Order: sequence, then C-alpha cells, then structure tokens
Amino acid sequence: MFYIYEDIICLLPPFFLLKCLCLHLLNAQTQERNIFFVSINLLNKIHSTHTHIMSHDNKPFEVCFKNNRTVGSLGVWIGDNPLDFVLPVTLCQIILYFMFSRVLYCLLRPLQTPRFICSVLGGVLLGPTFLGRNETLFKTLYPLKQSTFLTSLAKIGASYFVFIYALKLDVTMTLKAAKRCWRFGVIPFLASFISTSILLKMYTPNGSSKTGSAYSIPNVFTVTSFAVVSQALTELNLMSTELGQIALSSAMITEMMQWVTITLQIQVKTMKFKNIFFAFIALGLCVLYILSFFFIVRPMARFIIQRTPIGKPLKEIYVVFVLLGVLIMVAISDALGLHFVIGPILFGLAMPNGPPLATTIVEKSELIVQELLMPFFFSYIGITTNLKGIAKNWKVVFVFQSILFVGFLAKVLACVFVAPTYNMRRKHGFVLGLILNIKGIMELIFFARQRNTLVINNEVYSQMVLYVVVMTGICIPLIKNMYKHGSRVTMVRSIHDGGVRTIQNTPENSEFNIICCMHNDNNVHSMIGLLEVCNPTQKSPLCVHVIHLTELLGKSTPILLPIKMKNQKALSIHYPTSSHILRAFENYSKNSEGPVTIHSYINVSPYNSMHEAICNLAEDKLVPLLIIPFHENDKSTSSDIVITSIRDLSINFQARAQCTVGILVDRNSRISMSTTKLSFNVAIFFIGGQDDREALALGIRMLDRPNTSVTLFCFIVHNNENNINNSGDVKFKIDDGEEEDETLENMLDESLIDEFKGKKLNIDNVVCHEIVVEGYTQLLEALRGLGNENYDLVMVGKRHNIGDLTDEEMTNFMENANLLGVFGEMLSSTEFCNGKVPILVLQCGEKKVNHFGKLSSLVNDGSHRKKLSLNALF
Repeated sequence: MFYIYEDIICLLPPFFLLKCLCLHLLNAQTQERNIFFVSINLLNKIHSTHTHIMSHDNKPFEVCFKNNRTVGSLGVWIGDNPLDFVLPVTLCQIILYFMFSRVLYCLLRPLQTPRFICSVLGGVLLGPTFLGRNETLFKTLYPLKQSTFLTSLAKIGASYFVFIYALKLDVTMTLKAAKRCWRFGVIPFLASFISTSILLKMYTPNGSSKTGSAYSIPNVFTVTSFAVVSQALTELNLMSTELGQIALSSAMITEMMQWVTITLQIQVKTMKFKNIFFAFIALGLCVLYILSFFFIVRPMARFIIQRTPIGKPLKEIYVVFVLLGVLIMVAISDALGLHFVIGPILFGLAMPNGPPLATTIVEKSELIVQELLMPFFFSYIGITTNLKGIAKNWKVVFVFQSILFVGFLAKVLACVFVAPTYNMRRKHGFVLGLILNIKGIMELIFFARQRNTLVINNEVYSQMVLYVVVMTGICIPLIKNMYKHGSRVTMVRSIHDGGVRTIQNTPENSEFNIICCMHNDNNVHSMIGLLEVCNPTQKSPLCVHVIHLTELLGKSTPILLPIKMKNQKALSIHYPTSSHILRAFENYSKNSEGPVTIHSYINVSPYNSMHEAICNLAEDKLVPLLIIPFHENDKSTSSDIVITSIRDLSINFQARAQCTVGILVDRNSRISMSTTKLSFNVAIFFIGGQDDREALALGIRMLDRPNTSVTLFCFIVHNNENNINNSGDVKFKIDDGEEEDETLENMLDESLIDEFKGKKLNIDNVVCHEIVVEGYTQLLEALRGLGNENYDLVMVGKRHNIGDLTDEEMTNFMENANLLGVFGEMLSSTEFCNGKVPILVLQCGEKKVNHFGKLSSLVNDGSHRKKLSLNALF
C-alpha cells in the first residue's frame, strides 16, 4: 500500500512523470514503474481517497491518499463543483454582498440613510435572517470549512480599518481640545454607563453572563468611538464645524476611558484563572507592549520620515513595512490576551500623522480596506446575526431594547445639561448627544468578541446589532435636519450679530484686519503685492491672518493650527509648502514700508467644509476683508478635481462669510512685479450697489499711499429701452418698498463717490470719469474700450442689478459668473487687456434682516463715513 498526497501529484506531475517514464523505458525496478501507473490513474480519479489500481504486471494493490484540496478548484471539466471549494464560495459571497448593499443604498438614500447601515443590512440579508431560511442554500453559500477563512479575513479587514482611522488622528491637537470640553466626554459616558449597568443588574438577558453583561454591555454601548464619530461627521459634512470638533474631542476622551476599563476587565478575568503573580506579569507585559509603541515604533517612523526627501514620495518598501507591521501588532495583542484591535490602534496612534508617511499609507490602502476587506467583516456580521431567532420572544426583546434606549436617553440629557456650562445652546447640546450616540464598526467588533467569549449568546448579539442599525439610522437624519451649517454653538453674542463687517464701516484710524487664504506658493507674490497696495500706516496698520489651505489627507481631525515661526524645523518636515509660504509673509512683514503684523495658520480640512473654521475666525477677529485666490490662476499645478474643489470652496466663502470676500484673479502675478515700480495704477469700475461700494472704499484707503494713482470710472446707466414706452410713461410699476430701497442705495453710492472726489482736492493721484451708457450692451462695450489702458489692478463689485437684465440671467452664458459676477467674468477674460491685468472682485457679506427691516441694515452700511439723516431718506 502506498500513501501519496494528492497535492504533490498535482503540483509536480510533469517532472515526476518524465522521470518515471524514463525508468519504465529502461526497465527500472518494478516499484518505480508501479508508482508511474499510480500517478496516471490518480490523475484520472482525482476525487478518490481510497482506490484499487492495477500494476504493470496485473497485480492489484491499494493506494490511499489525503485530499487537501479545499481552497481552489481545478475546474468543472474534471468534475469539480466550484461551490465545494473555499475560494469560489468566498468570491460568490462578496459578489452577492456588493449587489445587496449597493441596491439597498440606492433605495434608502432618499431617506438619508448612512452607507454604514446599508453595509450592515447587506450582510444581514445574506445571513440566516433572509437567505439562510433556505438551509440548503445557506450551507452551500456558507460551508463550515469556509468559516475560519471568512473569520480571518473579517478580522484582518477590521484591523486595517481601525489602524487607518488611528493613523488619521492628530492626538496632540485632539487632547488639547479635549481639555476644554472634558465634561462632554466624561459626564455623558458616566450617566449612560451607570444607568444601563443598574438596569442590567436587575434584568439580565437570557443566555448571558449576569456579571459579564452588567459591565461589558454598558461598556460597549455607552462608549463613543472616535473612528465611528469621525466617519459619521465626514458623511454629514460636519467635520470642520465647531460642533464637529467638540464631538471628536469628546469621543477621544470617552474612548480612552473605555480602553482603560476593558484592560482592567481582562486583567481581572486573568486573576480569576491564574494566580496574582501571573496576573501582574501579564499586566507588566501589557504596559511594556504599550510603551514600545512610543519608544520604538514612533522613533522608527520618524527615522523613515527623515530618510524621505522633502517633496519626494515615500518608498514602497516603507509602505509595505508599515502595513505588515499591522498584522504583527494584531498577533502580539492576541498573544497577550488583549483585544486584537488594540495593537493596530496603538500602532496608528504612534505614527506621526500627515505627510509624508501617514498621507501616503492612507492614499495607497484606504480604498482597498474599505471596498475590499471590510465587506468580509460585514459578511461575517451578517452570518452571525439571526433576527429570525429573536422574533420568538418579543417581550424579552422589548425589555432589552428599552434598557439600551435608557442609556441612549441618559447620554443625550447629560449633553443637554452640560451644554450651558460651555455657553452652548441646549439645542446644540441635544444634537451633540445624538452624535455621541452614533454606533458603528467599532461597536460591532466588540459585539463579536463578547459573542465569541460567551459573555452574550446569539440572541442577545442579534438584538445588539439590531439596536445599532435602528438607532444610527434614526440619529443621522435627525442631525441633518436639526443642525444647520454655519450656525455658531456659543450663546455669547458679538457686536456684529445680525450684520456684516465691511470695509466701509471699518474706522479709518484703526487696525485693518485681513484674512489671506493661500492654496500654494504661486499665490504668495500677488497676495503680498496687494497687501502693500492696501497702504499700511502708523494710524491704520495691517493685521494679516495668513492661512495655508491644505486638503485633509492622512488625517481624520481637521484643524486650524496657529503656527509659531520659531519652530521652523518641525514645520518644514510636516508641512514643507506651508513653511515656504508663511516664511515669505514673515519676511514681508519685516521689510514692509508700513507696519504689518502677520498671524500664520494652517487649515487642514476637507474642501467641502474648509470655509467653516475660517469664517468663524473672521467673526472672532472682527475681520472685514477676506481674500482668496481665483481657482484658475495656475492650472498647471493642480488637477481638474482639485480646481473644481477650490472653485466650490470659493462659492462657499461667498455664501457663508459675514464679511467682504475678495477673489483675486492674477494669472501672471503682475501685482508683485508692479509694487516695486515708482508708480502703481489702480482702476475702479463703479456701477452701483453694495459690492461696488466695498471696492470704492478699499480704493479710498489706497489713495494715501505714495506713487499710487486711483482712477474711478463711474458708469451712469439709463434703461430707456425697457423701462419707458413711446409716450414717456414707465412700463412697470415699482412698489413702495423697492422704490425706497433703490433710493437709499443711490444715496449711499453718491455719498461714497463724493467722499472719493473730496480726496481729489488734496491728492493729485485721484482721477474720476463719468460714463453714460444705456443697458448691458453699451456697458460691456464701454468696459472693453477701457482695456487699452495700462492698469496694475482693477477692482469691481460682483453683483449688479441694472434693471433691464440681472446678473442671475447672465450667469447662464458665462462659466464663472456665479463666482465673479458678469463684469468680473468679462474683465478677467482675454477680452479685457488680453487677460493679463489682475482683477479683484469684491462681494459684501449677506446681510441678516433684523426687526427694523431692510432699511436699518442698509443705513448701517458705511454709516461712519457720512452720517445720513433718516428724515432725508423719506
């Protein structure tokens, strides 16, 4: 009898057959020739594990071999059923999962259902709840021999998921913010934990450990996972808001408390089974394991960063080394008796976040983890969840779900009562409580561990999964409907509440605050030139807040980080582009003709919410002017996707900012070249309205700068064609309110123009031209005719309403009219000075109508320059 392993025959048949064939032809020994015929017959009877084969001399002998082929099939052509093997079954599971989850997402998307819920439901539908009702189908789709393979892939996917989110976390900034809002992290956690623990002491679900469920279940349900909150805030587009920052800091504190309690529970269980000495050894090893991340792993990561040249991509070997390290940490955590995700979390936290290391790893691995590995995790959750089983006893389900809901309610009420201690509105405290109650992947990981360690049975586990799906599905739509973007969470009202900060209402002899946003170092020279033209003086110095806008990559915590230029080394390593930009402004501050103070920031945030923190900064610092570069200034340095994102960001600034927003179009950086000349020529195109008044107010400030000439082109528009018929009567009737507003607007325009003309008496570099036109057509022709002059800067307002045609009607014919306005779009095109003249398009912030109505808000616009009597307006 010969014992032959089938996998050897399958892997080495050509060489083996060739050798045996030669031996057979040379009349080699009988045994070798027998083996030759055995190999041929085994290939024909590959599924047999015990067969009788005839030798070359017709003497039968018996061959037994071990069939190890459980992973892959050799094909249907030799009789294999692909569903009998692990790999084809796994691929079928993933295909079905993608189909179910994507269809659910398309169907439930109108209900504002988060993608996480659809992912969980997709896995549940593949499990015993839906497809599992057919036992034959379920056994075929989820064979027992494939369970270990699926569980391993699920744990690998979960490990990489928590590693990536820990890698994105800026621990230093989050902990600094956590010091200011620690009560939101501690009090809601304790309120929910204590209430749930007391109720579970009184009532323990059937099939659960009484002591285990009384502490383990509350520890999971009352925690607020940072990774889950970060993922939810990203989906809600609240990452950069004040409320989002508070939620992230609170989640960080809560999760730290949870890991402490989990570690203590593990050590207490160890002491029950082993002696105290062994427990202390285990605890000591855990402490050494944790310390190794900060004294071994982190220095190695810094070494990798130092070996990578600034601006160069990270080497592939380093990426592979880090990703392999995740699996090593999982193995060590499991060997020490810790939860397997503790290692990846600490490994990610030990890595310096941001570029180049964290950013590269996230870019290369996040998509694969979320779209390829995490489906195995959701499939595992689905096959272990049986909602059909809990339907037999609805009374138990109702009681258990009620206990969990009490914990949910306790956390929300705690946030509501804590909110006033931070001058926060109770409504926002309620929304914060909803955010902190969002559950996700981390909770499912802990549920699976409690089920595997027999703390809970399958029915309780299924109820907990059901609770996560229902409560998260309720919280997300409520948050979307209750919290509006741009609303401040504080109850402290500023002096500008209900109004806007404009250049006109900024006193002439006070500090002039400006926010300059930079996308890259190509914007530096033109922005510095514009600041110098703004004429910093001893009576009115410039205070410039320079913010480098950086897309959120390799982080999950958006930050508006104040920068101290003393720490140049750390800044140049982590943010090399920011270092160059901010250093240039510092040098300008030292060499400027007038006093200029520079405050440097780095704003790391997603583009779709990047404006939130900057608008809040403008409100806190009482900034009247915010300047951003035009997204098409330098297309060569950015991709089309980035350019589109920057364009949307500029639109968000104009819609959200309660101050004047200026968009600087300077494709050739002529401002920077012109500031060194003896003279600087500025043109202002004034048509009328609040935006043009802001441009004129900024021009008035420039008048006192030596060697700067300002030319005002005041266009007087008549609308005879559309407003008056042949008999001279007006064709349409204007109601009293519109006529009153138009009269007031005209008076404010004339008041500011008179102030500009008054400067002409004392300054020689002031020129004013009045041009009469009829309608849009002649106005555009007049603007084109002025393109022959040699200007260093042209300023114009964005919005105009001439009467015969509004800006909104013209935006359909122009690409960037909704951003620059009709005239700003035309002036920035090649039709005007071949597109080489820098254009500054200004938009006054949207006014909030107070209880006095529109009139009072308009009177406040520029009231410090020339006091207008209310009696004169009626």
